[in-house]
Amino acid sequence: MMQETIAVECVEVAPFKALAVRTAMLPDKSGTRVAWSKLTAQVPLDDTRLTLGPSAYVFIPQEQWGGKVDTLWVGLAVAEFGNVPDGIEALEVIGGLCASARVHGDEAHMWRVYEAMFAWLEQSPDYELDKRQGVLGMETVPLEPLNALTIPYESIKTFDFTMLYPVRKKKSD
Repeated sequence: MMQETIAVECVEVAPFKALAVRTAMLPDKSGTRVAWSKLTAQVPLDDTRLTLGPSAYVFIPQEQWGGKVDTLWVGLAVAEFGNVPDGIEALEVIGGLCASARVHGDEAHMWRVYEAMFAWLEQSPDYELDKRQGVLGMETVPLEPLNALTIPYESIKTFDFTMLYPVRKKKSD
């Protein structure tokens, strides 16, 4: 079997704004799909506020890593918040240095990338996950050629997204 290479690298992410719908982490993984439907019902993909780049975001409050992740947001990047519809939240994403890894494969591959990401964070001599209150990790979900947020989780054959988890320099003792 060919050895799969999972690369984790540090990338700079520019701060941005997003309109998003909060959802719970549900056992059947349907929460993000329901949130996406609610979001796009209020903020259609041809909304003039949307910034370029055919991606949706799933945001994760980083203080939940290491415990139970139970809150997520599904969002779209916008140039300005404008009129924020009911049920939609305006998020300010601080950006900065993020540990990044790309997922492109089946569900088993996705879990291996998560393992590789957290092993890298644990073993990094320089960086640690920034778990301060309000810091959001994110996963970018391409809308083309296929938007996974419109497909039931159990029907997805190829998971395709990029993890971007804010990190900070470890404090030296």
